[in-house]
Amino acid sequence: MWHIQVVFIIGLASLHFAASGPVRDDVQQSVLGDPSSTASNIHKSLKKAEVIPDVLDDDLKPLFSINVTYPSAHKVVDLGNKIKPKAVSSPPNVIVNTIGKDDEVFPSPTIHTNATYTFILTDPDATSRSDPTKAEMCHWIVTGITFNASSEDHILHLPIDSMALEAPFHFRDPRPRNTRNGSDVEELMSYFPPAPPPATGYHRYVFVLLQSRSHKHGQDDAGPQKPSERPHWGYGKVGKGVRDWAKDNELTPVGANFFYARNKNK
Repeated sequence: MWHIQVVFIIGLASLHFAASGPVRDDVQQSVLGDPSSTASNIHKSLKKAEVIPDVLDDDLKPLFSINVTYPSAHKVVDLGNKIKPKAVSSPPNVIVNTIGKDDEVFPSPTIHTNATYTFILTDPDATSRSDPTKAEMCHWIVTGITFNASSEDHILHLPIDSMALEAPFHFRDPRPRNTRNGSDVEELMSYFPPAPPPATGYHRYVFVLLQSRSHKHGQDDAGPQKPSERPHWGYGKVGKGVRDWAKDNELTPVGANFFYARNKNK
């Protein structure tokens, strides 16, 4: 069983991305060393918070643990912890790890190195959990992520450059690489910082990693389609969101994480 890790650090600035600060060692280690990051524990946490079935189906089989940190505020997303909105105003750093096969509920994960992956953030509680008139709300979509299958250490890399923008993706990787060619990574929907309205209680903000159907590198693939608007992921109906968008774009959820946030103002 080989192990894959992806580190991507994405920051937002005007019309292009700029690197945010590096992940603090103490924050990173606390996440990577978290024993709760097994498929069964992830699934259990999602069900307890009703992310399953509100956002994802019960047949979700996590292949990856998604470790999300907001370095400027030293906050780590940990399967349902509470984070203040001001701490998540900038895009987070993300580390994705394959889950070991020693899980009794979800053994032997299958990782496709010739598939592409999409990373999203959604709010199923907009405007509020009791009255989700704008749910789901799309907060972020990054697509075109691929594995570097030739890497001996099996690290999944995001390209540094995308859409001919000025260095949109940065990650911690000491090896040199081409920053202009071969990049299909795209921020399909820019990061829309979580900002719950006053007096709407706690919102669940859910990160999901989605896997596309396998295809050969270089094969023509249009990739996922951009939602027409953020509310309801463009479907114009309460409750529509990631599940519908993933199905229409032939994507399968393979990992998830989430946090709670609320506006304390009355």
